[in-house]
Amino acid sequence: MDLKILDREDIDEKRWNGCVHFAISAMPYAYTWYLDNVCEEWKGIVYDNYKIVMPLVIGKKMGIEYLYQPFFTQQLGIFSTMPLNQQNIDEFYNAIPKEYKYIDINFNESNYSPTSVKGEERDNYLLELHYNYETLEQNFSKNLKRKLKKAQEEGLFVATDVKPEQLADFYKKHTANKIKGFKEKHYYTILRIVYKALSYQMGVILGVKNKEGELLAVNFLINHPQRIINLLPSSSKEGLEKNAMAVLLNHIIQYNAGQKKYLDFEGSMIAGIARFYASFGAKPAKYFRIKTNHLPKILRIFKK
Repeated sequence: MDLKILDREDIDEKRWNGCVHFAISAMPYAYTWYLDNVCEEWKGIVYDNYKIVMPLVIGKKMGIEYLYQPFFTQQLGIFSTMPLNQQNIDEFYNAIPKEYKYIDINFNESNYSPTSVKGEERDNYLLELHYNYETLEQNFSKNLKRKLKKAQEEGLFVATDVKPEQLADFYKKHTANKIKGFKEKHYYTILRIVYKALSYQMGVILGVKNKEGELLAVNFLINHPQRIINLLPSSSKEGLEKNAMAVLLNHIIQYNAGQKKYLDFEGSMIAGIARFYASFGAKPAKYFRIKTNHLPKILRIFKK
């Protein structure tokens, strides 16, 4: 394959975004505007006039450049409008410049693990929304149905008047402290993503309030042609106790039932969260974390 590595400023945005948009595992994380808002520097590997593309997100520490998975991008990797085989995956991976001796990235669901790397399997959870709500509800667990009934009895309701700043503040207060590596800059990343997606009419902010009008949970969901992504779920302590996020996700399922797309829960390797997503009838979808460390031994403390 004749692969080209392009700096960000040399990438044809229309062609790149067209490839990502119509890719087999189309995900908004790889749009140029999304990458621009979640990282400071990235490049792209491009094949045959943007028929296949792969973003390379670049970080720097102690003067060493490396590749990493930025916050709020569950999966990147190789995007193609045609099926990829193992050889295609290997050629793209091997085209990554050797200067990046530390790599920690996630490929997407349509990618294999490169032959030269033993990728770590991770679980996303997807719910087909192709059916009517009554059919989808039949696959809810008994426990989830009880939670939704109790929340309804307690007067919890979905609110559509949550502002981006309220969302970001709530997430920072109730969720950010549970996320390793979350920094102040990521608060502003949230605002950039939300405002940009809203400007493209690609997302919705929802909240759940109790009958007193107090906010118990918030979420920002990206609405993409192939999937609705559960991007920024956050619940307060009371929200967790009263199952506010279950109410919010149930609302999304009701509102979007019958569409030819998926509700993408963004998965979790935390058993309790995975069970919660599975309780909606969502099924696991595998993707690979690709991690290599070829730094000199004296520098390996830089990244474990």
